[in-house]
Amino acid sequence: MKIGDIRTSLLDVARCHTCGIREGALCSGMSDDEFNHINLSIEDIKFPAGSKLFRQGDDGRYILSIRQGMVKLNRLRQNGDQRIMRILRPGDVAGLEAMVANRYEYDAIAIDAVLACRISIEVIKRLDIESPRLHQKLLERWHQTLVEADEWMAELTSGSARTRLAKLLLKMRHPTQPELSTLFSRDDIGSMLCMTMETASRTINAFQREGKIMSLDSSGRFYKIDPRALEADIVISD
Repeated sequence: MKIGDIRTSLLDVARCHTCGIREGALCSGMSDDEFNHINLSIEDIKFPAGSKLFRQGDDGRYILSIRQGMVKLNRLRQNGDQRIMRILRPGDVAGLEAMVANRYEYDAIAIDAVLACRISIEVIKRLDIESPRLHQKLLERWHQTLVEADEWMAELTSGSARTRLAKLLLKMRHPTQPELSTLFSRDDIGSMLCMTMETASRTINAFQREGKIMSLDSSGRFYKIDPRALEADIVISD
């Protein structure tokens, strides 16, 4: 991965002890000694919106723990189409597949400005001996990632357009404010939900007319939602 190509800015050594999402992030539950050990090998990286954290097929040199912003994982299919496989949010980890496959299986693209902790794969390979707890945490996170990826595919690619969009709105709720949900471009929504951009736009507009969601800004990304109404819509549509 060529850092210059993705226009990242190296900040300073990550401040794990004061990280605002420490308890929900990769290093949660670690002792101070373990923190001090791994913290020496963590870089704090900023990715501008639209930039690539890494590319599908690149040699896997790092994993990245997302601290701020959202990242979409795109996979190039044999027919040349791009398909969004999953959305990463703060606390998620990108690039875990490189621990075994030695290369990245997705394009990881910043949806908005992203802050991430970057850890070298070479460091990860030493953790089995030097920091077993973090190594186990990585294995658990990898398994969680696989389970969530399967759930995304199962939930968001079946049912009517209304059902798929309602599920996405519910899945993208704010962790502490469940009446708020964040979306992304109509193209991305269509790619993720296996529908056209026009269908995605029509369905969002229909939900707004029915009072099930309300746009909170001119970008069409942030919505106040009625979770019960959306859940009821899923039942009716199915």
